[in-house]
Amino acid sequence: MSAPQASGLRRFPTGIAPLDIMLGGGIPAYAVVVLAGEPGTGKTILSQQILFANAASGGKGLYLSTVSESPIKAARYQSEFNFFDPDKFGDSVIYMDVGETVRRNDLAQAVEIIAGALRDHQPNLVVIDSFKAIHDLAAAARETRTFAYDLAVELSAIQATTLLVGEYEAEDIGRSPEFAVADGIIWLTLERTAGSTRRLLRVLKMRGVEHPTTAFSFDISADGVRLYALPRLAPAAGARQDSARLPSGVPGLDLLLRGGIPAGSPILISGESGAGKTTLGAQFLYRGVAEFGDKGVYFSYEEPPEQIIANAASFGWDFAALIKRGLLRIHYTPLPQVNPEAEIMRIQQAVTELGARRALIDSLTMLMHQVDQADLVRGHVYNLVTLLKNAGCTALVTTDPPAGSGLVSRFGVEESIMDGVLLLRTLKENRERKRFIEIFKLRGVDHASGDNLMRIGPDGLRVFVRSEEALR
Repeated sequence: MSAPQASGLRRFPTGIAPLDIMLGGGIPAYAVVVLAGEPGTGKTILSQQILFANAASGGKGLYLSTVSESPIKAARYQSEFNFFDPDKFGDSVIYMDVGETVRRNDLAQAVEIIAGALRDHQPNLVVIDSFKAIHDLAAAARETRTFAYDLAVELSAIQATTLLVGEYEAEDIGRSPEFAVADGIIWLTLERTAGSTRRLLRVLKMRGVEHPTTAFSFDISADGVRLYALPRLAPAAGARQDSARLPSGVPGLDLLLRGGIPAGSPILISGESGAGKTTLGAQFLYRGVAEFGDKGVYFSYEEPPEQIIANAASFGWDFAALIKRGLLRIHYTPLPQVNPEAEIMRIQQAVTELGARRALIDSLTMLMHQVDQADLVRGHVYNLVTLLKNAGCTALVTTDPPAGSGLVSRFGVEESIMDGVLLLRTLKENRERKRFIEIFKLRGVDHASGDNLMRIGPDGLRVFVRSEEALR
């Protein structure tokens, strides 16, 4: 997400920081915005959250319920969220039911009732939930259009910002009159993939605002809607690594790297299952923290901390002691809970808080498993790489290409963004499976080429450098 430049328009803050940043400070004041989406996407929760944020800042909101659910029922459900303030309910957040009038198909009277409530309460924010229900119950499209126009006039008279909530489908945008009078459209959807569902928010339209049209994921917790919209990052001045090198901690590997890994570089570790990717990353972390005084963070999406610590102990690496001393952290997110946007924000926070100089992300395949569009993967990997560089953190990021694909990486775009790529391979010879490592890419650095034998022993990985490389 790129933060748009603010215009001269007054803004109405929603209280959801990433959404306000996306809109250059908030929704344009006095705008009419359609908050649309299928059932279960969180439309009502989002609108209620904005209502109570407005009340917390001293504003007054009016929530008009049509035929979706009664005001009392809506308030009862919203009271389960932390944003609900019982002291504001009935005072700064006023609930009103116009459903009976709408159900009698008397839209002209409904406008009069709403206009009277607007004059009596003088709200600066109005929510109509569901506006789609009014559209569905109208005897003719002309009635809906007239109702929408008359309502817009009344709202304009009191200078209120308005949210029209409804369960719309994509084809409704071109045929429903409310979209014609709307200044903005915020679209909420559910993206269903194998074994998981993600909620997504997209700003389709907002008059007078330069905004991203990318869909950003969000979830709903006790705090309400949390939007994961990481701003599109730009490399900070001086973020690119200098001539310093970090020892890899793997005997023989630094010779191939001509002195170690360039400081601040993100390196992709690619290989099939069992090639040694995780062991290489863990050894890089442990040696860096225990022997070279660097702080480190381990981000895992496959193994829980207990398993990671146990695996490390089998090589004599005491992760537990380093964690106790505050030098190493393990962040584990179970695969079903992985949200790529949320994880990238979490990585940024963890690396910055600890001041980590080393990181292991295991694995990018699991981190991005919900994303099936190459452009979105590229954008996420770009943000990940940039935030690591800006933090001065040297990171190893594991990936496993699809078997037999001939690809260097899982998604086919990561290697072009990373500063380096180490390829790990296995080959079965005479009943023995051998491991090899190749420096496939290391941007701006002279390095060895070709395969070199690599073995996993009781104290970890060791690279056996070919004689011609050893003599260079």
